[in-house]
Amino acid sequence: MDFAQNSLTSCIYDMALGKSSWDRILDVLSMVFPGCLVTASGDDLVTRSNIVFSQRGLAPAAVAAYVGTYAALNPWLDGQGGLAPLQIYHDDQLVPRSEARQTPFYRRWLQPHGDFAAATGVVVLREGTRQLVLEIRYPEAKELQLRDKAASVLREASSHLERAIELSSRFRIKGGRSYIENVVAELPFAVFFVDQDMRIHYANEHAETLRRRGGPFTNFDGTLRATDEQTDGLLRQLVAKTVASARTPTSVLQISKQNEAERYIAIARQASRGDQSVQLHDAILDPGPLTVLVVHGSVEAASLPADLLWRAFSLTESEARLAEALVNGSTLADLAKAREVSKQTLRNQLVGVMRKTGTRRQSELVSLLTRLSLTCM
Repeated sequence: MDFAQNSLTSCIYDMALGKSSWDRILDVLSMVFPGCLVTASGDDLVTRSNIVFSQRGLAPAAVAAYVGTYAALNPWLDGQGGLAPLQIYHDDQLVPRSEARQTPFYRRWLQPHGDFAAATGVVVLREGTRQLVLEIRYPEAKELQLRDKAASVLREASSHLERAIELSSRFRIKGGRSYIENVVAELPFAVFFVDQDMRIHYANEHAETLRRRGGPFTNFDGTLRATDEQTDGLLRQLVAKTVASARTPTSVLQISKQNEAERYIAIARQASRGDQSVQLHDAILDPGPLTVLVVHGSVEAASLPADLLWRAFSLTESEARLAEALVNGSTLADLAKAREVSKQTLRNQLVGVMRKTGTRRQSELVSLLTRLSLTCM
């Protein structure tokens, strides 16, 4: 038993480091409990839909039937949802066994695949309405022999799984936590990683400072919100557009605080997760696609040297001045008034700039020039 427990613990931490997977954990449990059904099931408690399922002891057809139909009919699911994470349970503590035997789940799915009337399990992880349950099912005739043993093994395993899942979550963004700390943290501008609900998953020091010192964002909780209601709506649209894109485009939004002249440029791009392996618990923890938001303040105007624009795109001096002004938030109307020229003259210059830069819309041009300006900081 000690050897098996040590092997199980080793597999759990190898999984956290990406050297193994849940498959190996289930293999060890299946070895410790021969002839039993070992399952790891991730489900949504509200929709009663299965998110992820792995097992040892079932035929492929039984797995397909569970995922497609019977997971939603699981009579123990509601009881599991009422448990605290890492709490060990036995099936008859959640639903009387005589009652469970009358359910379609038991009669049509579980019973035809073996004598697995009794079970011991643990809620390994819960995130919102999603949970991951590790369960060992065994014959009722062997309950006296296996019930306490299963509880002991799962209790020990669950404590290690909690720490292992916490460790593995640090490597969710491409390159792992060290990539963020060593690269993103050193960038000279604010960087946020947000999900589609604008929850902040990472913010470097410049980003936290921007929130604390009364910049364009509030500092109330872990959600990124612009202080201006209209700007907040536009920011959410920007992130939603970035998340929904099948490609990985870079989008740009100019934002400001209400009744203040200071402007900021928010640049959004999908965050790559890299090629790291995906584990069962990732399906429960996964916040969905993440967006990188780079926020550049215009206290120091974005720099686009004329000679750089000439070398890169062959822009004339007047075209270069127009390009830099657009990046820093000026409109054609602003420029026409300041330069005492007609808006049509500036529109003609803008068409020339877009032709030379290979862009088709003004927003696409500003996005390109903003990325270029960041290299000049």
